[in-house]
Formats: sequence, structure tokens, C-alpha cells
Amino acid sequence: MYCPNCGTSNQAEQNYCRACGLKLDEISRNVAEQFPSAEYASIANRIRKFEVSGVFSLATAVIIAFAMLAAKAFQYKVILFGPDVLFYVAIGALLLFALFSVFCFNYKEFVNFDKLNPRLPSPDSSEVEKVTTNKFIEDRVFEPASVVEHTTELLRRK
Repeated sequence: MYCPNCGTSNQAEQNYCRACGLKLDEISRNVAEQFPSAEYASIANRIRKFEVSGVFSLATAVIIAFAMLAAKAFQYKVILFGPDVLFYVAIGALLLFALFSVFCFNYKEFVNFDKLNPRLPSPDSSEVEKVTTNKFIEDRVFEPASVVEHTTELLRRK
């Protein structure tokens, strides 16, 4: 337990703080009263477990419903179009997605970065300049102002 007065770490069985002498047994009793009872904590844990179980069972029911709907749609498509049509549609979808993935992997070849902004280097070029950001925009040498710099001009000349 930490002392609320000075923040020193004390053992739970100590009655007084080692550093400042504050009486800790009354404070520990008041803190213990604020914690929920064991019965309340077990009921809260059980409620939380039932809520998680309810969400899991609802998600399972939704997945089963979608699977049943997809199976019924597949069954009617087989009846209407025959099994060969579905096979060829699946092959067409496979080829379409394969071509799209090849396009996505080679997209940088289709875009000409030099025409978009010639000042910026292309992402795969090694001409990227390393810019240090720990300096001001103009890094001038610091010259402290002199207190007596222009004071001789105020003197009278004879």
C-alpha cells in the first residue's frame, strides 16, 4: 500500500507509514470498503460471461443463416443453369481476380511519376535526399548583441 500523504510504499500489515508516520490502518479499512464484495464480483463476472456467450451464439446463428441462404441459392442455380455453367463462372472469376492482382502488383509501372511532378523523385529511385530536421531554416552563426556597439557615436568630437 502507498501512503496517501507522502507516497512511500508500505507493507499491508503496517499500521503507520515508515516515512511520515500517518496512521494507515484506518485508511486501508476505508479503501477496503470501497472494493466490491466477493459475491458482487462473482455475479458481475458471471453476467459478463453470459453476455459474451450471447454475442458468440448470435454470431454463430447469423453465420449458419447465411450459409443456409447461400446453399439454397447454389441449389437453385444448379437446377436452373446446370453444374457446368457454375464451374465455368468460377473459372472466369478466378482468372479475373488473378489478372486484377497482377495489375495491382504492377501498378507503379503504369504510373509515370516524372510527368506528375518532376521535382519529386519517384518512390523507387535512389535519389531521395536526406533532410535533417533538427536545424532552423536559416542556420546563421549566433552573434550576441554588444551593449557598447554604437555608443561611441554619441560622444562629442572636438
